[in-house]
This record gives sequence, structure tokens and C-alpha cells, in this order.
Amino acid sequence: MKSFRGRMTLAVLLGAAAYIGGTGLTISSAWLITMASSHPPILTLSVSIVLVRFFGIFRSAARYGERIISHEAVFKRLTSLRAALFRKLGGKSVTFARDLNSGTFVKSIVDDVERAQEFQLRVTLPHFTAVISLATGILIAWWIRIESLFIIASASALLLFVIPRLISRACEFTAKNLEEKESLYSQVLSSSTFGMIEANMYGYLDSNLESAHILESELLRNEVRLLRRTWIAQLLTSLILGGSIVVSAFAAYMISGQEFLPAVKVTMLIFLPLVIFEAITSWYPNLFQAGKLITAKTRVARILEEPEYLQVQTLEPSLPITELVLSQVEVTWGARFMKPVSLHAHCGWPLVIRGKSGSGKSTLAMGLLGLLPYRGSITINGCEIRDIRELEHYVTGSLQSGHIFNTTVRENLKIAGSDLTDRQIEEALEVVELGSLGLDTLIGEFGRPLSGGEAKRVGVARALLSSAPIVILDEPTAHLNAELAARIEERILATFSERLLIIITHSGWSRVERTFTLTRE
Repeated sequence: MKSFRGRMTLAVLLGAAAYIGGTGLTISSAWLITMASSHPPILTLSVSIVLVRFFGIFRSAARYGERIISHEAVFKRLTSLRAALFRKLGGKSVTFARDLNSGTFVKSIVDDVERAQEFQLRVTLPHFTAVISLATGILIAWWIRIESLFIIASASALLLFVIPRLISRACEFTAKNLEEKESLYSQVLSSSTFGMIEANMYGYLDSNLESAHILESELLRNEVRLLRRTWIAQLLTSLILGGSIVVSAFAAYMISGQEFLPAVKVTMLIFLPLVIFEAITSWYPNLFQAGKLITAKTRVARILEEPEYLQVQTLEPSLPITELVLSQVEVTWGARFMKPVSLHAHCGWPLVIRGKSGSGKSTLAMGLLGLLPYRGSITINGCEIRDIRELEHYVTGSLQSGHIFNTTVRENLKIAGSDLTDRQIEEALEVVELGSLGLDTLIGEFGRPLSGGEAKRVGVARALLSSAPIVILDEPTAHLNAELAARIEERILATFSERLLIIITHSGWSRVERTFTLTRE
């Protein structure tokens, strides 16, 4: 933290130096032009030329240094923040981790961490830079002429304190509200997208999308409101900047009419307001969006300040997993549609869950894997799965739409365990009759080169390689001909004979005696 603050302090000083260098460049240039018209000694012109060159190089070097130091500091902090955030998430229970499926949470961990640091870069740093550069400008105004001091100081006070306070009051709340609405909109879109086919099939897709359309209208109104207030604030700022230039020029004219005022000072009086407020024009555009940045910063801080995981129930590692019990369980994407499920599954006794399309078989599988919220109770050896830390050590599975990564067969299957040997991977592939796939074969993006049945069997092979005692297989033999499906069913039952196996399917698996049929509410 001290290192970050030290770097940002240095960046502020360099940023202010860049603006001061710009002021010096403009004034020295004006001085050079004015002095040249009076044909001064060559030495005087040489000094002016040296000053112009000095301030030009100084401004560029300071700006470059400020950008390098500030961005490096922010990116390093961003990296450490992301690491801290994921360490925090890794220690949470399933109840907390399942929220990662929500659009709001995904937006928080992907977008907000960047915006939280952007506040330092776009608002805090330019603010302090503007204060230092304007304070220097006020001193220059006092040196040029005492009358210009009052003009520059008054405009600076308005632009540094009064107008930002007005912008904060007018825009910050709207920007915060807009950010919250955008997060909610992400959540609604996420909820509407998953299960869209089923929603359309059963006629509740329009009701799911209706809330998204309402939010779209609210977002548009807030955007228009923020733009209108931004336009008013920018107009007021432009009037102050333009007014200070006009008043300075008029003051120079009045003073030169009453007493002798060197042409150099007249030029300085006119040019000073043109360049001294450059820092303001760089800082202000970010103020209008500061509400969004503050909201993002607050949201990330809230995640990091969450209390450490309190394990309500503990699975005794030395005891074998013997049963999985569901009592009045309903797993949902938001809208309720499943009939409550109650069943017992025991180790060594495979269970087949059947049901028509749309009855909630895949949804139940995701609930058992801890990927979706549920009502009722799901326990492993009497422990509620929402309270089990690192549930993936106890439950694994192959979902109907499991992800295939754009890499080799070996790397796709090593997701089950980084220490797996090639021999173990080859044995798993033999079980699902994919032995012809070389371990170095590139599967391609989303597994598109594979058939539907092959992609499904890659997922089953992953489950085979996992050491988790509970295995959930969702349609493991889908898209296969009857003969191949029967062979793989036999191998899977033999391989998982000592584990707690649940197969979710709508056909096949006639050898399994214990079955449960899902129905839609």
C-alpha cells in the first residue's frame, strides 16, 4: 500500500509538472513572439528560444513519466486485488460461490475490479494534479500582475471546489443508479438466456424478457438524465473558462490605458487563462462518470470485507461417503417449475433419474453439483451441500452441455486432476471408446470438430478421472447408437461400482434397478 501511495504521489507531481510545463511553454512562446517584434538583442531572443525548448521537452518528459508510473502502480494493484478477490471467493461455501452464475456477480469480479482502480487513475490523480497546477498558476498570475491574481484565483476556486460539488450532487447519484441498473440488467439477461429454449417451449419466455425491457427503458431514461446534467455542467464550466479569458483581456486593456504596461505582460495576461485550466478540462469528463466508479469500488470492497467462511457442517474426511439425501428439493433458474423431489441415493447402488424433456433433469443435476440455488434440503452424510466447503472434492459430474476447451485431449481431461498420468487418461478414454483420439489431438474451440456423442463422452471421461465419491452423469450416452450406448453403460457401471452414481437420462440404462421419475409441476 505504501508503495502504491508513493508511486501515485510521484505521478501526481509529474502530472502537475506537465501542466506547469505547458503553461511555461505557452507563456515563453508568447514572450518570444512579443519580444521579437521589438527587435531586442540576439541574446534575449536566444534565452527565449531556450526557454521554449526547455518547457517543451520538460512537459513531454513529465507527462511520459506520469503515465508510466501511474499506470504501472494501478496495474500492479489491479493484479493484487484480483488475486485477493479470488482467494476470498475460493474460501467461500457453495451458497456464496453459486452467485458466480449471476450476471451481477460476474460483472462485479470482471468489470468492477478494473473500475475500482480506474477511479484512482481517472478521478483522484487528476484532481490533485489540477490543484497543484492551478496553485502554481495563481502564483504566476500574482507575479505578472496583482489584478490577474484575483481573476485566476476566483475562477480556480469555482472550478476546483464549487463546480465539482455541483457535479457530484447532480450526476453522482444518477451515475450510481445507472451502474446498479446495469448490474441488475446483466442479472436479468443471464437469467433469461439460460433455459431460453424451455422457457419458449412452455410459454414463459415473454414474461422473463418483460423485466429486461422495463430495465432497458429505465436505463435509457437515466442515461438521458445524466447526459442532460453533464451538458449543463459543461456549459457552466465553459462560461467560467471563457469569462476568465475575456475578463483577463479586458483587465489588460484597462491597465494599459491607464499606465504603461509592457507588451510582454499584456500577452501573458491574455494567454495565462488559456492554458492554466488545461488540468480542469482533463479532469472534469471523468467526474460525470465518478458515480459508476465509486459504486464499483464499493462493491469490490464489500466482497473483500465479507467475513471469512464459517463452516456450519463438516464432512469427516476419514469416513466414507455413504448416502445422498434429497428432501422436498426444487432447483430453479428463477421461476419455479419443478415438482419437489425427495429421494435417497446410496454408495454402490446406482440410481437412474428419468423424465420427459423440460421436466428439470439437467436443472436438478446442476443443483446437485452446487451450481444452482435450491429450496429444500440436499445432504451428503447428513451435511447440507450449501454449507460444504470445496464441494467439488465430494461431487463431480458430466453435464449435458459440458464445456470443451480449445486445447488438446490431454489438457481437457487433466481438468479432473493436474497430476494425472497419460496412462490413466488413456484408460478413461478406453472406457468411453475414444481410445482412437490421441492425447495431443487438438479438439478445437468448443469441441466443434467432435460429434455430439464424442463431446459427451469426453465429459464422462473427465468424471471417470475424478476421485470424488459422488458422480452425477447427465445423459452420458446421448447421441449414441444402441449398441455403443449399451457397451459404455456396462463399462460405466463397472467403473463406478464402488461410488455413489446417479445417471440422469430419458432412455436406456435398463440394467439399473433403482429409478426415479421427475415430473413438471
